[in-house]
Order: sequence, then C-alpha cells, then structure tokens
Amino acid sequence: MTNQKSNSSLKAAVAVAILALFGANIYQFMNNKSLKEDNEAKTQDIIELDSAKSELDKQYQQSIADLNSMKTDNEELNKSIEVQKEELRLQKEKISVLLKDSKNLKTAKSEMNAMKVKAEEYIAEINRLKGENEKLSSSNKELLTSKDALTSEVEKKNVENQKLTEVNSNLSTQKDEISKEKEMLSRKYNRAAAIQVAKLDATGYQTREGKKPSSKSRASDVDFIEVCFKTTENKNSDAGNETFYIRIISPTGETQSIGSEGSGTLTNNATDAAINYSTTAVVDYKNDELKTCGKFSNPGSFQKGVYQIEVYNKGYLVGTTTMKLK
Repeated sequence: MTNQKSNSSLKAAVAVAILALFGANIYQFMNNKSLKEDNEAKTQDIIELDSAKSELDKQYQQSIADLNSMKTDNEELNKSIEVQKEELRLQKEKISVLLKDSKNLKTAKSEMNAMKVKAEEYIAEINRLKGENEKLSSSNKELLTSKDALTSEVEKKNVENQKLTEVNSNLSTQKDEISKEKEMLSRKYNRAAAIQVAKLDATGYQTREGKKPSSKSRASDVDFIEVCFKTTENKNSDAGNETFYIRIISPTGETQSIGSEGSGTLTNNATDAAINYSTTAVVDYKNDELKTCGKFSNPGSFQKGVYQIEVYNKGYLVGTTTMKLK
C-alpha cells in the first residue's frame, strides 16, 4: 500500500516536471519568435532608412545637376539658381536629420516628396525665366539691329547733309559773288546812266497873296527856295520819268529837311552813305534837254549866308551850285 502511494507521488512529480519543462520550452519558443520578429522589423527599418537616404542623395544630386545645367551668362539668373540650390541643401539636411530615426521615416519620405516637388517648381521657374530672357535677348538683338540700321542711315544722311551744306555754301558764295558783281555792274550802269544837269540855279522867293512870287536876296524875306536846272542828253539812260533829289545845305552845314515838303533820305552810291535831301523834281525824260524845278518852303527860317545846292540822280551827284542870302 505504501509502495503504491510512493509510485503515484513519483509519477505526479514527473508529470509536473514534464509539464514545467514543456511550458518553459513553449515560453522560450515564443520569446525567441518575438525577438526574431523584432530583429526582422529593425532590419527592415534599417533597409528602408538606407534606401531612403540613398534616394534622398540621388534626388538631391539630380536636382542640383539639373539646376547647374540651366546656368547661362545671365548673372541675375545664375544668382537665382544659387539661391534655389541653397534652399534644396537646407531641405536635404533637414530630411537627413529625420532619417536618423526610423520613427521619422514616414515624415522624411513626405519631406522628400515635398523637396522633389519644390525642385520641379524651381526648374519650371528657371525655364520660364530663361524663356523670358531669350525673348528679351531676341528683342535686344532686333533693337540693336534697328539701332545699327538707324545709325547707318543717320551717318548716311549726315554725309549727304554735309555735302548739301558744302554745295549750299558754294552756292551762297557764288550768289554773294554774283550779287556783288551785279551790284557793281548796277553801280556802273547807274553811274553811266545818271543824268547830268546844266544851268543849275537856286533863287529865294517871297510869297505874295494874289500875286506872282518875287525873288528876294535877303534871308528874312525868303519864304521858299526854288532850284531849277536843265537835263542833259544821256544815251545810257532810258526814257521815262526821272526823279532828281535836291539838297539845300544851310550856311551851318545842315540839310534843310521837312517831311511835309517832300524831304527824305537817299543813298549816295559813291560813298554808300545815307544822306538827307530837301525836295525832289520829277521830269518825263526823253534823252534831251528839259527844264525842271524843285521847290522847298520854310518861311521865316532861312539864315543869312551861302547855301550849297546839290542835285542827285540814280544816287549820284549830277550838279552843284551855291546861293547867297543877305
């Protein structure tokens, strides 16, 4: 009886031991399985992190290469590219920090996608700017071509204008020479055509109401002076009305001149000087002798002394005489 109890206890103990060992094996198995799965997960994370880092570097290098390939000789455009490259570098550094921990892998990938989009936007912007620059460059070339054409045309016109100026200058010189020659010939003609006068005489007269004026020699009695003369024959002068200009010069050397009496100014062609005249006498000249007179009135104003009388025709002195008033 006692032996049967002992065998039963032993069997029970063995069974418990077997169960305990089995349980321990199961626990160990489960624990090992968990560790394996954890290691596999960590290994996968490491693989994904390395892949992400590799992809990040590849993406960054490609973006930098694309931006560098877009550089031109435009300094402003190149500066813009450098700014964009710097922004990409900072974004890459930020993502690299995230990739140090697998917990940030999702965020890092999101940032990588954002960086890729940003790089594409940069490239699109650079292409747009390059397009605008090319248009501007083309416009500038057209403007330069137009400018060169205009400059060439202006230079051509300047040469033509210079030639015209020289021609005009020569024509002006010739015109001046012709004018001088014409004036000289005119003076020679006028000099030759000037009609000399003869029997030049000047007399002082007193006006008498209702009676014929009487000649007077006393200055206080003289109301007007009449100058008479005869024209002479001159074949160089054309027939027709001829004006003779009479100067009555007082004893003090002043030309008697009153506008209402027909006084005025003429040019002495012998000296080119402007001189006053007292009155005129107009005659219908027929290339022969013809008497004519001119009268100058200035009552109560004539002085005592010798008066110089000069007659001009065509600007030249054609006769002189004197008259004395007491």
